[in-house]
Amino acid sequence: MPEISIVTPVYNAANYLNETIQSVNSQEFTDYEWLICDDGSTDDSSRILRSAAEKNPRIHLYTQVNSGVSKARNTCISHVSGDYLMFLDADDALSESCLQVLHDQMASVSADLLIYSWYIHQGDKLYSYVFEQREIDSLSEDRYEMILTDPLLCGGGYPWNKIWRVSALGDIPSFDESIHHYEDKLWTLQCLDQMKSPTVRFFNEPLYHYYMRDETLSHSMTPAKLKQLAQYTLDSLEVLRDYISKHHPAAQQACNEMTQGRLKEIVHAFES
Repeated sequence: MPEISIVTPVYNAANYLNETIQSVNSQEFTDYEWLICDDGSTDDSSRILRSAAEKNPRIHLYTQVNSGVSKARNTCISHVSGDYLMFLDADDALSESCLQVLHDQMASVSADLLIYSWYIHQGDKLYSYVFEQREIDSLSEDRYEMILTDPLLCGGGYPWNKIWRVSALGDIPSFDESIHHYEDKLWTLQCLDQMKSPTVRFFNEPLYHYYMRDETLSHSMTPAKLKQLAQYTLDSLEVLRDYISKHHPAAQQACNEMTQGRLKEIVHAFES
């Protein structure tokens, strides 16, 4: 059984996959399995992935008709066999010693969850996220509410800046395939609830390269696309609010504040 399971959903990422693959293949730590699901890509992604799997026996490649990122992640999760679980997006990359450092950290601090810093690539600019002392010192409920309400604090809802001890999770929750937004934040909160009182640690060395791609930014939106985006957001917020109300009522006020903030953003987008 491998020490680390890496999960990667792929959809039309041919322009970036070679860099992502190289970042994993070049790791000195090799006791891992890399679970990749091609979500019905129509570009050259499938060929690149098949070639990579032929060269690296640690890659386990799955394919499906296009069903969305949550379904692709769930397909991979159903095959996890490692002691630790982490995620890597198809257009990002791991730092040079990422896997070795994460493995050493999880072993040395006996964490159920390790949240680690990351690099942010925005055009030709490079930043790194540094955890504040309030994040590092946070207790369970404060940490939960920070993840719920903020995209960055305590790693936000991003799956790719966290590594989980699988035995602490028990049955790994599935990503909600019915929503288009906040599915990763909801999944993170579900994991925290499922672990009850986890040992959470922070690591302030950037180990992940997150790329803000121009095509993923909403510089210009047609009215139709903006309306669809707003509807997706409202539907996803309803699912998130319902989960918080039923399973973690202590965070209801924080959830209400987040919802109000998102609604204001939607109104502002329509007015501008």
